[in-house]
Amino acid sequence: MKNSNFISFEQVDLKNGFWHDRYELNRKVSLENVRRRFEDSGRFDALRFNFLKNGRRPHIFFDSDVAKWMEAVACLMCKDREAMREHEALCEELIDCMERAQRPDGYLNSAHQQLTPETIFQNRNDHELYCAGHLIEAAIAYDRATGRDRFLKIMERYCDCIYRAFISEKTAAFTTPGHEEIELALMKLYRYTRRERYLEMVRFFLEQRGRDAAEQYVYEGNRFGTQDDTDIYHLRKANGHSVRALYLYCGVADLAGECGDETLLENLRSVFADITGRKMYLTGGVGSTCRTESFTVGYDLPNHTAYSESCCAVAMILFACRMRRLDASARYGHMAERVLYNAMLSSTSLNGKAFFYENPLEIALEEYGREVSVPLKKREHLPITQRLEVFGCSCCPPNINRFFAELGDILCLEEDGHLCVEQYIPADIRTAYGVLHMDGNYATEGKVTLSCEDYRADRIAVRVPEWCRGFTATLDGAEIVPAEVRDGYAYFGVGERFVLALDFHIAPVFVAANPLVRADVGRIALTMGPVVYCLEGVDNGAHLNQITVAPADLSGAQILPDPLTGLRRIRLPAYRDKADDRLYFAADEQKKMSVKAEFIPYFAFANRGESDMLVWVRRR
Repeated sequence: MKNSNFISFEQVDLKNGFWHDRYELNRKVSLENVRRRFEDSGRFDALRFNFLKNGRRPHIFFDSDVAKWMEAVACLMCKDREAMREHEALCEELIDCMERAQRPDGYLNSAHQQLTPETIFQNRNDHELYCAGHLIEAAIAYDRATGRDRFLKIMERYCDCIYRAFISEKTAAFTTPGHEEIELALMKLYRYTRRERYLEMVRFFLEQRGRDAAEQYVYEGNRFGTQDDTDIYHLRKANGHSVRALYLYCGVADLAGECGDETLLENLRSVFADITGRKMYLTGGVGSTCRTESFTVGYDLPNHTAYSESCCAVAMILFACRMRRLDASARYGHMAERVLYNAMLSSTSLNGKAFFYENPLEIALEEYGREVSVPLKKREHLPITQRLEVFGCSCCPPNINRFFAELGDILCLEEDGHLCVEQYIPADIRTAYGVLHMDGNYATEGKVTLSCEDYRADRIAVRVPEWCRGFTATLDGAEIVPAEVRDGYAYFGVGERFVLALDFHIAPVFVAANPLVRADVGRIALTMGPVVYCLEGVDNGAHLNQITVAPADLSGAQILPDPLTGLRRIRLPAYRDKADDRLYFAADEQKKMSVKAEFIPYFAFANRGESDMLVWVRRR
């Protein structure tokens, strides 16, 4: 088992370009807009413990929503403290309120303390431990950013309360949280403080999972809605509520790494293979049904009702990165890249102000008005067609805030006496082996340049992208072949000063799905490098299912600048079925007309008003 470490975002300075722009958009626009919406909706009032004075009721999620926003602020403070002064002042106000409101026994939860103090730790699905987990993570980040431990001490007192309720005194009415998260937070707290009690709590919550028959419930009547059907030592397949399940797998990966448990690691390999081989969308989205937001059976990947929650994108990257720390295989970086450029980016509008909860792969606007005689609660669920600034359940926006604040966390690892580059994002990376400079136009040209002037190792490893069909490299201007290619990585011998230029030979490619994916039979999807593409009605007209394309059409492809995204759009020759006034007719009478199909990066859809959208296009 490996035990490699990613370079912390604190040691990474992103350079100008696509991802730096996205980072700045999150810092300057998204974070501020989420703050305004959280103020308007009373989320901050909940943690001020004055929510009821305004005649409103705090929700059981509010503590978590605010905590993730505070964590994002803290991470951004590590890079630019001065720019975060106003947000820091709000964080200090909220910490003051939490300190005053915390019960003598250490308990801290705005909803329960203000509404139902008699039910503390009595209802498994009340999200108390979920909220506690995000508050713990925020407190650690805040302590790192400021050197002030007041928030951290509050949460340590709360952890002591949780320990008593669940382990030493056993006053809680359940043993495991309905929504996993505290397991990740406690492991982070253990690694930050080295207090053994927190590791004990991690092990308790994880090892109790699936063992208590009373807690092996079926979520909302759906047998696919629970991840409590087995214990962690017998995991093989992904099951249950997709975000909760992925957080569980993250926790198990943390425990496996901390304890060197090969059994747990092998189980997680099986789970990861189940997700990426049978239950993941081309975009990297997971969770195919709105019914309990869950994984279902293999190859059940509907496009127009795809759930693919934005929080799943965050969780999938967290899981992939944890697996990569333990297992030196490029499969994890491949998946993280797929999610990053597609399901992750689609979650946020291009102006940074609005968000998707769900991320479908098809929108046909005419479907939205067809069930006029069906009561609202019984209608087929269809995702919204435009992003919103805030939701009733707004877990995703602050989760996205904190993810992009920590984007530098996923770029590069230190392992086996050298550096290993995982994600190709221009940056200056301060490492134990020297400062690594990464440049290039990876997503548009497939080109990356790595350089160092003080490298204290004799080789460097780079991930060869899954989509790459061939690559070339030069070292200090001379062509070179890797000394070794293994497990999806190319290894190059280098000196103290080097410039390694990589060309991954990017080009548009049509991909097909396994024929067991019924929704995609007879269809193909366009990709270029890490980016999945789609058709949108604003460019191609309505009724996108009338368009057909063929792999041979790529010979006539035009690759054009995309003013929407700064990446590329692709224009292809295609055909569109012509409709007339007949409902049915002989198949050989079908008339077609030549058209140009305009593909844009999938993540950019729904930024120009309501429009049809399609990823999987009929194959001619």
